[in-house]
Parts: sequence; C-alpha cells; structure tokens
Amino acid sequence: MSKENAVERIEYELTTLIRKAVFRDQSERKIGILERAAYLLMRQLDEGGPSRLKELAEAFQLDISTLSRQAAALESKGLIQRFSDPGDGRVSLFDLTELGKEKLALDSHMRLEWYEGLLEGWSEEEKRMFGKLLVRMNGAFDE
Repeated sequence: MSKENAVERIEYELTTLIRKAVFRDQSERKIGILERAAYLLMRQLDEGGPSRLKELAEAFQLDISTLSRQAAALESKGLIQRFSDPGDGRVSLFDLTELGKEKLALDSHMRLEWYEGLLEGWSEEEKRMFGKLLVRMNGAFDE
C-alpha cells in the first residue's frame, strides 16, 4: 500500500468511526447515561481538578459561550458546582459534586464494559498499541 493509500484509508476509517460514534451517542443505544459532551467535561474535571471556564474551553478547543452553556446544564443537574477561586475571588472554578462523581463513575464503568466487549477478540498488545496510536493522533490535533 502506498503512502497515499494508507492516509486515504486512515481518513476514511476515522471519518466512519466518528460518524458511528456520533450516531450511537445520539441513539437509544448510546453507551452510558451521560451525553458525550457532559461525559468529556466531567472527565476533564475529574482528572484535572477544579478548573476555570477559560481553561476548560481551551482544553476542548471550544468557545467559552458553548462551554458555559454545557457547564450551566451540568450545574443545574447538580453534577458540577461553581465556586470562587481562592486565589482570585473574581474568577469562578468548576468541579464535580459528589453526585457528579457517582454518575461519572457509573458512566465510565458502563463505557469500559462496552469497549471491553467491542475489543474482546483483540490481544492485550493490540489494545495497548491502538491506545498509544489514539493518544498520538489526538495529540496531533492539538499541534
């Protein structure tokens, strides 16, 4: 396979994967209980700790107004909370609530079970390599 064909294959397969993932996320067969955007925002807070809206927007490469709406929806459901930054009281930080941590843990468990089933026929080495390649690909989008 030539270089062009390999890149064409990657482009096509990634486009197909994204289409299938978005369709599943918007269907009655979605994985987990949280919407994709909520899951990602909550994972970011879980892994990165309390964060400013601007930091979250930059992490997701979204405009602050979009992220603000997502955060407000999660806040209204009691999944995240807003509080003043101890270092600068004019700025708000967001973090998970206890309910948010519980819902995220449940959702993560459901998603991991689904992916375990999806990758059942894969060797541990194949899964490890695929994970490394996905990290590398996601990093390339950030450059």
